Amino acid sequence: MQTLVVILFVLAIASFAIQLQLFRKPWLLWSWLVAVTLFIYLMHHWAIEQSYKSFRATLSNAGLMTDFTVLQIIEALSGLLISIFMIRWHYNEPVKKFLRYAIYLPGIIIFPALFYLESLVFLQLHSIDFQLLAGIIAFAAVVLIYLLGWGFRMLIPEFDLQLEMKFILHLLQLIGGIILSVIMLRLPVNQAPDSSLAYDGLLIIVVTVVTGIIAGTFWYRIRLKRIQKQLGH
Repeated sequence: MQTLVVILFVLAIASFAIQLQLFRKPWLLWSWLVAVTLFIYLMHHWAIEQSYKSFRATLSNAGLMTDFTVLQIIEALSGLLISIFMIRWHYNEPVKKFLRYAIYLPGIIIFPALFYLESLVFLQLHSIDFQLLAGIIAFAAVVLIYLLGWGFRMLIPEFDLQLEMKFILHLLQLIGGIILSVIMLRLPVNQAPDSSLAYDGLLIIVVTVVTGIIAGTFWYRIRLKRIQKQLGH
């Protein structure tokens, strides 16, 4: 289960970074980056109290994990709808006006993901002042998020293809959320409390294969569209 949660955190960070680069107004991007910086710095008091034992206890908390799973699925579905909306808007198709404000919410799972990342760093480093380390983590996280989104935009400058990639990331989030809900709710079979840990290796293989297939298909579409544009000119 822990492996799946980490994968969902990585997807949330990637989706967040891509969404920021889709903003048409730069001040919105920097506002979210400032919010991320403040969150990481202000949460360091709680992050230093975490341990591997507390992480295991959190994963064993059925109520908390159920809430996380529901939030994950809602965010994934919302991201899919926003991606569809932005694609329609890009091609000047009619859309609901209230959805125009939804694109400015790039995600919520990013915050528990950053808290988890910050806690792991505190567990590994003990010789640096906590406040200083929190500032370093905040700065590094913001730079990483910005560079991740910027690199994605440089690699795929076509706006419609960027939206397709965003759609794919949210689709992977939805699949991960469904798998997590199956593990949590013990559906369709009742598993032993620790039996889900035995599936981590298989889960990594499945996720890797699915991600590779989707990424390969997506890259093929990029190459095909670019060739069509070159031939069109």
